[in-house]
Amino acid sequence: MSRLEELIEKARKLKEKGLTTGEIADELNVSRETAMWLLTRATAKPSDVYVELNTLTSSAFRLRRIAEILADIILDVGEPDVVVGIATSGIPLATMVAQEITSEIAVYYPKKLRWEKEEKHISGTLSENFAKIDGKSCAIVDDIMTTGSTIKEVIEYVQNKGKALCAAVIVNKTGLDEINNVPIYSLIRIERL
Repeated sequence: MSRLEELIEKARKLKEKGLTTGEIADELNVSRETAMWLLTRATAKPSDVYVELNTLTSSAFRLRRIAEILADIILDVGEPDVVVGIATSGIPLATMVAQEITSEIAVYYPKKLRWEKEEKHISGTLSENFAKIDGKSCAIVDDIMTTGSTIKEVIEYVQNKGKALCAAVIVNKTGLDEINNVPIYSLIRIERL
């Protein structure tokens, strides 16, 4: 079975479990459009890059080392009051980064987790069970930045309530250095030539 066939099968199984297209995209580290294509193959295959992080993210020890590196990078910009982890995959990493920095932790649920093709007016939200960001400086943390739309959504949300110092990710698939004048830092940056 080819890697593409494996992804198509993973997407199908996730859909059978009841995950939305946005949740499937998050689980597979692909764009929403790619997740939709994996499920339907109704349109031309989108241009995307699949990134497998299981070797890093399945080990708390390895994830802690990545968190230490991201924390060090964030501290070059300043010391945030709050680290905002993006659900779902960014939460464990953000928790460890917040511990390294000795900052509070907040959790953001992006609109992509509830995204379906026909739904247009969904917004993301900050969890009420974690730190508030009102008037505070924040660092945004996620595992992979695929298109930049989720990071942009979180930056805009944070800027309406506090200050976004930066965003930090393991992999940046966009090649962007900043979004809305907020710097984006990554350990790995993928550039299409």
